[in-house]
Amino acid sequence: MSLQLDNPAELRQGLDSIFNASSTSGWVLLNYVGPSTVHFASAGDEGPDQMMQYLADDAIQYGLIRIGRIQQKSGLKVVNRDVFVTFIGPEVSAAEKSDKSGFLSDAQSLLQPFQASITVLDKYKFSRDNIIDSSDPLGSHVIG
Repeated sequence: MSLQLDNPAELRQGLDSIFNASSTSGWVLLNYVGPSTVHFASAGDEGPDQMMQYLADDAIQYGLIRIGRIQQKSGLKVVNRDVFVTFIGPEVSAAEKSDKSGFLSDAQSLLQPFQASITVLDKYKFSRDNIIDSSDPLGSHVIG
């Protein structure tokens, strides 16, 4: 069984409006509305503080966030980084985590392209600095 998206046109429109060549911040979020169905639920043009308000303690959610104006370690270039986010709320049961773990690659294919993928376990640590650190190729890829 694969993950289904119940409103693909709305997701495409959200991605196109937020993740364009001139944007330096923004995000989209998918919520489960059934055992194997997600819904494009919300989006914003700000950063992690805005997205964090939509993360639910009792849910698994997938998102894409743009972190702009990152100074590369070489110091020569400033870039944007699009990061795929899997949020696993602290109230999600072990059974639900297991049931939905197989849908990760399907969710990632819905939110392409991105340069890094992270898992967030504590929404209160979901900050610009933690996203940059965790999405670095040498980072832990987990915020929590």
